[in-house]
Amino acid sequence: MKSLYIDGQAGAAGDMLLGALIDLGVDPNRIIGTLRPIVSDHFGIHVETVSRCGINARRVHVEVSGNTEHRHLSQVVAGLDKGSLSANVRQRAENVYRRLAEAEAHVHNSTPENVHFHEVGADDAVIDIVGVLCGIEWLGVDSVYCEPLVLGSGVGRSAHGPIHYPAPATLQLLKDKPTRMVSGLGETTTPTGAAILAEIAEFSDSVLIVPERIGYGAGTRELPDRPNLLRATLGAVPAWTQSDTLWLCASDIDNTRPEVFEWVEQKMRDAGAVDVTLVDVGMKKGRHGVRVEALCDSSTRAAITDILLSETGTLGVRWHSVVRSKLPRTVETVGTPWGPIRVKVAHTTLGPRGIPEYDDCRLAAAASGVPLIAIMEEVSRRFAESRAAANHHAEG
Repeated sequence: MKSLYIDGQAGAAGDMLLGALIDLGVDPNRIIGTLRPIVSDHFGIHVETVSRCGINARRVHVEVSGNTEHRHLSQVVAGLDKGSLSANVRQRAENVYRRLAEAEAHVHNSTPENVHFHEVGADDAVIDIVGVLCGIEWLGVDSVYCEPLVLGSGVGRSAHGPIHYPAPATLQLLKDKPTRMVSGLGETTTPTGAAILAEIAEFSDSVLIVPERIGYGAGTRELPDRPNLLRATLGAVPAWTQSDTLWLCASDIDNTRPEVFEWVEQKMRDAGAVDVTLVDVGMKKGRHGVRVEALCDSSTRAAITDILLSETGTLGVRWHSVVRSKLPRTVETVGTPWGPIRVKVAHTTLGPRGIPEYDDCRLAAAASGVPLIAIMEEVSRRFAESRAAANHHAEG
């Protein structure tokens, strides 16, 4: 499995991402040939090698003659159909622009369809976005990870006039993503860079990767305390492990009736919590309490927090992002005297490990009168036999 890890210590912009991919081996002439039907005006991609704090990097200059027109979302999306993009790149490019439209609509109290794209609708932005997505596909990347992006500060200019940095659209695009605010840097992460990474990347500062190649894309300005570089590391992620970033929502509660916690736990699981843990804890003034911890993704964090605040006596919920390493899992079915029963299969370096599905076994036990433990043991035995038979067949 090939992965790309984005180092965002100097932020991210479309041209920096494109430069890093070219430094990794993407052919700019191939990008030009692919984008020629999409970009109506004459354009070129000039790549130069520059030094940032002694580190060689690729600086990309997209040169477009004439077209700086502002477009609506429908116009940009229609333009994508003029080329011979793969279905994956075509869809992701549309997704990036829809993210941009939704962010701009939120900021300007409009709708995605009525948003008037300014800088990000021009041909040079289209080249950045589609070029990056094509480059990732051509490099054979299966997954993209990005460490928390650095967002600078200050005041700049936009088509609407003076603007704070980070730009409002950038912040909206990175909502629920981990970021780092650093003063005195100006604009580091642009809306285009934020939209691309929000679409393609999982944000994490702890990724298991074996580096194979490293590419550097250079920004325009000199930063006061760091090289203005985006570093992209291409490497292999061991096939037997996976990781994702989740949120841990927690609260220590000492003013709620004990039987309420069963109700709260089930409500959080129904709302999408990946896991819920209840732990007895000692609290102030000698009181005993319960620590409730719920693991969830960004889409369900607000709902989980609301359940804790509304269904218990707690006055606050703390939450932070966590990185989880996990084994790849599949589901198989085993035939038994009680009917087919599912087995969750975890794939480890030592081979597959089968775990009988509790709900299936419980239903079989209730229907047959056979002890639950006996059913689970029989399912495990049958799974092991089926695996042994499959291995013997493969070797033969």
